[in-house]
Amino acid sequence: SVVYPTDTVYGLGVNPFDEFAVRRLFRIKKRDASKPVPIIIKSISMAKKLAYLNSKKEKILRSIWPGAVTVVLYKKDIVSSFISANTNTVALRIPDNDFCIDLIKAFNSPITATSANISGENSLVDPQGIVNRFKNELYKPDLVIDGGVLKSTRPSTVLDLTQSKPKITRVGPVSPKDLEEILSI
Repeated sequence: SVVYPTDTVYGLGVNPFDEFAVRRLFRIKKRDASKPVPIIIKSISMAKKLAYLNSKKEKILRSIWPGAVTVVLYKKDIVSSFISANTNTVALRIPDNDFCIDLIKAFNSPITATSANISGENSLVDPQGIVNRFKNELYKPDLVIDGGVLKSTRPSTVLDLTQSKPKITRVGPVSPKDLEEILSI
C-alpha cells in the first residue's frame, strides 16, 4: 500500500485487482466492508474496461475529467465485490494531477483512491501527519510519498450517473452549481 498526493487529499493506493491488497487496505483504514472503495484511472478507455458507458455518459466524463469529481457507474465483472462492497457500481476518477497519472502509467493499472486516513476521521493533507497518525497502528501503509503539504481541500465531489438524472452524493471542491452548469442539469 502506498500513500500518494492527489489534486485533493492524500490517497491510499493498492492494486484494486489484488484481493489480499484490498483486504489489507480495509484493515489499514479500519474501513467497514460495506463501504466501496473509489479508483483512480488515467483515461476514458480505462474507465470503459471497468464500467459501462454510453455516449451520453462518456460526454459527461469528458467534460468533468480530469478533475476533482468521482463518478459512480455500473461496474463490469472485472471489478471485485470487495472494491464495490457487493454493489453493482464502481466509483472512478481521473485526477487533475500529473503525479497520479504517472503513477497509474508506471503501475499500468488503476489504483485505489480512498483517502489516507482512518475511516470516519478527517482527510489528511500533510504527509508527516499521515505518518504520525499511522505509526502506532497494527496495520499501516508501506510507503508514504511526500508531495508536500497539499493546499487544504476536501475529498472529491461524488456524482452518481447510475440513474437517468445525475445526482451529487457528496459535495467536494466542485460545487453542485459548477456541476449543474457543466452538465446543464
